[in-house]
Amino acid sequence: MVSIMTEHEHGVVKPFSLCFIVTSDSVFRGLKPDEIKPIAESASALCPDAALQGYIVVRNSVEEIRALVLEYASKCDAIIVTGGTGLSRRDVSIEAVNTIAVKTIPGFGELFRQLSYKYVGVRAYLSRATAYVVGGSLLFIVPGNPNAVELALKEIICEMTPHALYEIRK
Repeated sequence: MVSIMTEHEHGVVKPFSLCFIVTSDSVFRGLKPDEIKPIAESASALCPDAALQGYIVVRNSVEEIRALVLEYASKCDAIIVTGGTGLSRRDVSIEAVNTIAVKTIPGFGELFRQLSYKYVGVRAYLSRATAYVVGGSLLFIVPGNPNAVELALKEIICEMTPHALYEIRK
């Protein structure tokens, strides 16, 4: 396949800052180990253009998630919210963010579910993973499973973020 790159496609923002908001009642209360932190701390190995700027664990609370997203949107280029993408009543990350987002990036969720299907089968399509623009930042909401976070980073976020930031800011 021939790839034709236009000048427009070369526009990127590098380096970029990356922040994580881990939504988990059990991790927040210390009942379960935080399996996302090692991934966040090694994000620059997965994403050479990224630098970890912030990391926090929060309860599954619409108000807390929304407040942290707004705070991080003022200081982080890209934000990854982990957890809260399922169908249970405690899965509220999407609801916390969809009212403050200025744009939705539906292709992220579609691609994430397609890639996840190879590993978890049809259960991948129960995920509500999605991406948004909040302020001048990218926001990705992915399942709280460490493998899902790593997959999203390696296969999508690291690749798309530099150009997406360029588009948001031009």
